[in-house]
Order: sequence, then structure tokens, then C-alpha cells
Amino acid sequence: MQVPLSPRGLRWLDRVSKLVGLVLLAAALEGSLGQWSLAAGLAGLVIGGVTIFLEPAD
Repeated sequence: MQVPLSPRGLRWLDRVSKLVGLVLLAAALEGSLGQWSLAAGLAGLVIGGVTIFLEPAD
């Protein structure tokens, strides 16, 4: 899927989304989010993996 970002912008978006996903997964595994741990873990997987399918615009 093409997004209107330069390769540099997409690289930053990829890094930030992976970091946010990792933080959510770590919080979910720690159990510090209580009843929201499962939702946070799934959200972390989705947020961290969504940029795999993105491509920069030419």
C-alpha cells in the first residue's frame, strides 16, 4: 500500500510504531494494565505490524 510519505518519513513512522507496539506488549505481559492487558497486547501487535505493508510514495 502506498502512503504519501518520503522514505525517510516512512522509516520514522516505522520506528515509532514498532516502539509503541513494543511498549504496549511489555506492559501487557507485565500485567500492569490490569483488565486491559489483553487488549493492549493485541493493540501492540497490530500497531507494531501495520507498517510492514506500507511503501513510500515515489
